Amino acid sequence: MKKLVLSIMTMAMIVAFVSCEKENLGVFNPKMKIYKVYNETNGHYLQEKWLWNDKQLHKVEYYKKNGDLDQTYLYQYENGLLSSIKTDNQHTDFEYDGKTLTTIKTYYGDQLVETYSLSFEKQKLSHISIQKSAKSAAGTIPDILHLFAPELVTYLSKSDAKSERYDYSSAEIDFTWEKNNVKYMKMKIDRPDSVQNLTFTYVYDENINPKKNYFSLLLDHVLLNDEPQTFFCSANNAIGVYVTDSYDIFSESDSFTYAYDYYKKYPTKVYSTWFDDETLTEKKDLLYSYEYLN
Repeated sequence: MKKLVLSIMTMAMIVAFVSCEKENLGVFNPKMKIYKVYNETNGHYLQEKWLWNDKQLHKVEYYKKNGDLDQTYLYQYENGLLSSIKTDNQHTDFEYDGKTLTTIKTYYGDQLVETYSLSFEKQKLSHISIQKSAKSAAGTIPDILHLFAPELVTYLSKSDAKSERYDYSSAEIDFTWEKNNVKYMKMKIDRPDSVQNLTFTYVYDENINPKKNYFSLLLDHVLLNDEPQTFFCSANNAIGVYVTDSYDIFSESDSFTYAYDYYKKYPTKVYSTWFDDETLTEKKDLLYSYEYLN
């Protein structure tokens, strides 16, 4: 999401059933290109407009519910690889070793906020180390909650027995793959007075994730998409996300399930699903809808 706080949240080649390999990260050329994203949670309105320069994403415009333009993310490239995403006084830079994406850095103005270091095993992303800069450690700048979708943030806030402000100094993230999707993501987050451990378990459909390897300015998509929370390198769409959140003396788990309408194996509508105990039936709430260029 585009907000500076309380959002989760991804650029490489989107090819169905191709895994997130290090030689691909930095190129985003999906077969079906997103043109518009509509928010459906509180009425139908345009939330995002994606503008393309041939095969490259040029910019994403974000709109308020009243139709006013909120902000624009500009995408820049070097040697065919994503090099920077910018808006106003914020930017995210991408660094490579040859064609291999190794480091992502986020800035507010000229101040470095977070550094993401990527590691690979057998060509697939296996680990991300996140280091928060000392100047931003006071918590006045958005932290790792960029990595969580709104419903997960609500859940984590309720489950926080120590009422921390979600300050952190560093985080370590490990990934376990099952074919071309991430099956498990485990996060260890160093908080001021405790260590938080999160485990995400994913269940997928067999259709194509339209935002596979899409990067956003604030890195809400670096680990997960938020429509819904599909890992950004996974080839398919998550129909179930199961979360375990534990501190030194506290642990809680929850689950989030989804359904889709499709066109040519690409989702056109995304629903959250839930079970109605009174009617003993599954219910669906429409979250987002997509419009493609082709």
